[in-house]
Amino acid sequence: MGLLALVGLLVYSFSGSPASPPAETTAAYAAQVRQARAQKDAAFRTAPTSPIPVAQRPAFGGLRYFKPAAAYRVVARLTRAAGLAPLPLALTGGAADAYVRWGTAEFALSGQPQKLILLQKQGESKELFLPFTDPTNGQQTYGGGRYLDLPVPAPEATEMTLDFNASYSPFCAYNHDYSCPKPPADNRLTVPVLAGEQLAPQ
Repeated sequence: MGLLALVGLLVYSFSGSPASPPAETTAAYAAQVRQARAQKDAAFRTAPTSPIPVAQRPAFGGLRYFKPAAAYRVVARLTRAAGLAPLPLALTGGAADAYVRWGTAEFALSGQPQKLILLQKQGESKELFLPFTDPTNGQQTYGGGRYLDLPVPAPEATEMTLDFNASYSPFCAYNHDYSCPKPPADNRLTVPVLAGEQLAPQ
């Protein structure tokens, strides 16, 4: 759980940044992303709860990432669900995990309109879960899709920033002993997301 908390903290460290930063802040943002990634790599290399198999950790050289790109930081229009209806997510190891449908996020990516379901784990009140798939899966990124963790917006918020530079692979991408939620079919992006984590090094 400690490593999961660290991953979430690293994501949150730049998830609230503006979607189109001024030019003078772009370099600082990229440096912030690189620092967060270095911290995650260090945790994967040394943390007892790392998903990297113990025998592989001494040779672990870090995860692979796309370069930070402002084009993959988008402002999405929020639509909250009238009620938190159950939306169980199938797990890679079988069975399902309990989630509810919090709402939807609508935005444009590479000039194309997109819509994703925002989920919340049952019993969780401070975080939203956004699992998604895109055309890079199985080629440049993990075949089962990737995730974003997001803070719950303020009650009056009508928009939120989605930073796909922070998208990450589930633990089962590194270790088949883990069972991870599968993105719902509706959370399929129509354009490649060349941002965030790439396929794990072999």
